Amino acid sequence: MSVAITQILWRPRGLLVDQFDSREDLINAVITSSFIPGYVAARPAAIFRNRLCLDGGLTFFMPPTSASKTVRVCAFPASRMGVEGVGISPDCNPENRVTGRELFSWAREPADEENFERLFELGYLDAAVWGEQNPVEDIVVDESPLVENGSTT
Repeated sequence: MSVAITQILWRPRGLLVDQFDSREDLINAVITSSFIPGYVAARPAAIFRNRLCLDGGLTFFMPPTSASKTVRVCAFPASRMGVEGVGISPDCNPENRVTGRELFSWAREPADEENFERLFELGYLDAAVWGEQNPVEDIVVDESPLVENGSTT
């Protein structure tokens, strides 16, 4: 697991943290990775490992991965954000969309229960459309040898 963080001094740079000293260090990394000044707290930055840091999405909106196959998911329309390589997003199923303004508003403050359920349903539909277009057997290939009765086939 890697956690994306933006270190802001002396020049902004993205950090992908994948080694953690303790459970608390991991928790601090996750909190820092979503730290937006004025939203999460009134202070201008979070301190992670004695460095001033912010939300990792500023430098790694879609962090790189070493996995052979990755399905990237974005809650916002990737086409409008200029993000490439996203598999599942509202772009998958453009019918019955909420506006970008509504999404941004709900990103700042949680939606009420009715709208939250609607967002969940829309996300589920986005994933279903993507799944229909990308059958799992075309994506997941088990390349390990088959073992039966102690012998490899």
